[in-house]
Amino acid sequence: MQDLIYVDAAWLGIAFIMGFIARRLNLPALIGFLIAGLILNLLNLHKGHINDMIGTLADFGVMLLLFTIGLKIKIKNIISRHILVTATVNTILTILVIGSLLFLLSFTGLQMFSDLDLKACLMIGFALSFSSTVFVVKVLEERGEISSFHGKIAIGILVIQDIFAVLFMTFVSDLRPSWFVLLVPFYLYGVKFLLSYILDHLDHGELLTIFGFFATFITGALAFYLVGLKPDLGALIIGMLLVKHPKADELYDRMMTYKDFFLVAFFISIGLTGEITLTTLVLTLLLIPFIFFKAAVFIMSLSRFKIQARTAFLSAMSLSNYSEFALIIGVLGVKAGWLPNEWIMAFALLMSFSFLIGSPLNNYAHELFDKYKYLIMKLNTGRQYVDEEPRSIGDAEYLILGFGSIGEPTYHYFADEMNARVMAIEYDHEKVNSFKGKGININWGDPSNSIFWESIDLSGVKLVVLTMTDINSSINILKEIQKIKVRNFKVGAYAMYQDEGALLREYDVDFVYEYKVKRGLDFAKQVYERYNQPNIEKNPDLSLPAITL
Repeated sequence: MQDLIYVDAAWLGIAFIMGFIARRLNLPALIGFLIAGLILNLLNLHKGHINDMIGTLADFGVMLLLFTIGLKIKIKNIISRHILVTATVNTILTILVIGSLLFLLSFTGLQMFSDLDLKACLMIGFALSFSSTVFVVKVLEERGEISSFHGKIAIGILVIQDIFAVLFMTFVSDLRPSWFVLLVPFYLYGVKFLLSYILDHLDHGELLTIFGFFATFITGALAFYLVGLKPDLGALIIGMLLVKHPKADELYDRMMTYKDFFLVAFFISIGLTGEITLTTLVLTLLLIPFIFFKAAVFIMSLSRFKIQARTAFLSAMSLSNYSEFALIIGVLGVKAGWLPNEWIMAFALLMSFSFLIGSPLNNYAHELFDKYKYLIMKLNTGRQYVDEEPRSIGDAEYLILGFGSIGEPTYHYFADEMNARVMAIEYDHEKVNSFKGKGININWGDPSNSIFWESIDLSGVKLVVLTMTDINSSINILKEIQKIKVRNFKVGAYAMYQDEGALLREYDVDFVYEYKVKRGLDFAKQVYERYNQPNIEKNPDLSLPAITL
């Protein structure tokens, strides 16, 4: 027992230290966790208890990740033609290009390629056609773009890839779907109503958290595993069934913290896969450049549809990596005698290196687009785009960026209470279409895009209010606002914490509402105002303002 405590202390301590160092270097923490896994491997701590425990925690993390993704995804966003075609084209071209290269190298006489036949080469190409769901979602979350248009495209492609994986596993794995798989649609129909009923009758306490684990692991992962389907897919679909429930956002926020902890184990587990040899390093250096080939395929395919080249570029940036699914294929290939043992570690290194390269590139994705904007925008086909930035804001004097739980009441305060000329900007197409039908002056737009600010006349704008609760979303927008040569309007922004407020002020924000600092003061003001009103009701409803400037 004492030895286990030391082992747990080792992996947790190393993970925290390396994650902290990565953040201090302005890199995502996941880079530190990857390095922590490699350090544990070099220290020969990758065998026995730690490997089993890390593997279990990693599996939990992936399933929780997919469940939380499901809470944000609607089926119609996945079955779009541009998503289906792009996912398919990427898979086919990656298989053909990488498979052909390896098959040609098998005739060179080099030992590392001599054991590869055509089937093995195509299998490797298929394995490397996948992008990592864990990595993509993490980088989108860290940029505050999980709900953006390009973020939804990337996640949609990942879901289609997951379906390809299920089909592949069905044909090559020893685990075959049982006949009970035919009952899955009926099961999902029934379990949706059951889970919705339970969720309706839960308060905001600890049972909501337990419900999240129950829905993920029991009704989702376990149920799918019992009929021979991927547990991960079950967790994703259960989340999608609850996407329209009123408590979906609260459940999402509740499970995010647990998901982040478990995913630390996922990134550590990559470095614990096996021993690094000269052969695996050579294979890694040979195949790592193909992440840029995948990026080119994603950009070219997506930009052929009614999608701006910028959206295609940002989606491609997040998808340009290798997936953990390659490790699964590697294990299957080795067991079947199709692949040499070295390929398992080669897949692990390829995934690690693709993360190491992709993380800083995604960190500066917007800066890279702005630098090469005129070159990238040449990919536009000149047609009408679904993500076309607005050309006019009319006579609006106040711009409300974001139309969520903060943005909507802020808009109504300016429009209804102040009788001001106001427009809301939101990058969720469905939300925009819904509120336009209700008479709200709202347009689709992405304020983190420099083209947005270049396309509209800002001379009549007095105030721009950023209502996003995610600090990274606000910073992405503020970076573009700072590039405006002549800025005659003021900027207000929302921050959860005092240190976030200080960071926003560094980007020339004129007014910052710090929620954790000012909510008590706002509450006191409203109580006092209600107290001094004549004919006040005995138990009036105190509704705090969304933002105070």
